[in-house]
Amino acid sequence: MKYAVIVCPRCGKARGIETARKTSTCQCGHKIFNSRVKRHFLTDSPTELAAAVGEANAALAGGGKLPRRKARRRTNPYSEIAERAKHIKDRMQRLSQIAQELTEHGQEFSLEDLRKVAALVGKEPGDEMLSLMIAQNIVYRVGDERYRAV
Repeated sequence: MKYAVIVCPRCGKARGIETARKTSTCQCGHKIFNSRVKRHFLTDSPTELAAAVGEANAALAGGGKLPRRKARRRTNPYSEIAERAKHIKDRMQRLSQIAQELTEHGQEFSLEDLRKVAALVGKEPGDEMLSLMIAQNIVYRVGDERYRAV
């Protein structure tokens, strides 16, 4: 899950949000559309988010600078998905994790995407993974050779 620091346009206080959500509500009661505000800091860690919100509120109160956006590493998303899935021992849980992350990465995925992850995980071939995912209702077909997690 991804998190970000935003500043409320009404009261000017910083707050943390989940980037997947469309709206959030500030402490002042203002409804904020997350797509319309600037995201000042991105992270995957809730504890890092809490520290960044604290720094941002201190900076806003004292006239300092807001925390900068966390630099994104330019890495292969398939290797990141495979790295997280490698350590899951339960087969169904591993397949579910791979399907969820591939869906989050691009809304839907193809057999080629799954083959890339399967080659990096090294447990089983992508074709076998896909047939098992469909049989266990982990994914469903949304189009011509395109799939999405349930």
